[in-house]
Amino acid sequence: MLFDMDGTLVASDDVWDQAMAELAATHGAQLPPEFFVRSVGLATAEAMMIAQQVLGLPDDHLDRNLAWLQERALILLAEEPPPWFDGARELVRTVRAAGLLTGLVTSSGREHVEVAIAAPDRGRFDVIVCGDDVVTPKPHPEPYLRAARLLGVDPAECAVVEDSATGVASAVAAGCRVVVVAPVTDECINVDGIGQVDLDLLRSLHHGRPSPVQG
Repeated sequence: MLFDMDGTLVASDDVWDQAMAELAATHGAQLPPEFFVRSVGLATAEAMMIAQQVLGLPDDHLDRNLAWLQERALILLAEEPPPWFDGARELVRTVRAAGLLTGLVTSSGREHVEVAIAAPDRGRFDVIVCGDDVVTPKPHPEPYLRAARLLGVDPAECAVVEDSATGVASAVAAGCRVVVVAPVTDECINVDGIGQVDLDLLRSLHHGRPSPVQG
């Protein structure tokens, strides 16, 4: 079972939106609402490149702006760690208790994961694949392919929980089966929030028997 993080397990998307809005303000500008919709699920560097284009900033500002954005997001996450969505933590615990392999697959960097999710909760995942662990982030299939490989399972045997079109595209391209907790696509099973996802639904996505935890 593979889970996205931002917007799926924890309500951390607002942190990135705030940091990006503050960055735009330092340049005396404002990002339009459609930018924030477009950037959901993207790796930070890719979202920053789009923001630069929207704001009309020169390319030589990219590295400096990206570093500022990542540092500001870390500060915001540390000040107030994002809450888990109702039912999300319980779902991960249930999956683990059922003896199933679990993975966290996120576009966020590892530093951000370690601040956003406390160590005991991170310990519930057999593998964690972050945006800085891959060459080509979501929507490329590499993140989910890497997670499946680390777990030693066929991607077709992986059930994925996602919230963004970008993440869904990555998981589908990897050959995984996906349930979506936000209305972003019609090509997968859609539910109204992660609280409606249960073990039976995740198991129904599998071919054959789920993979047991490797002890």
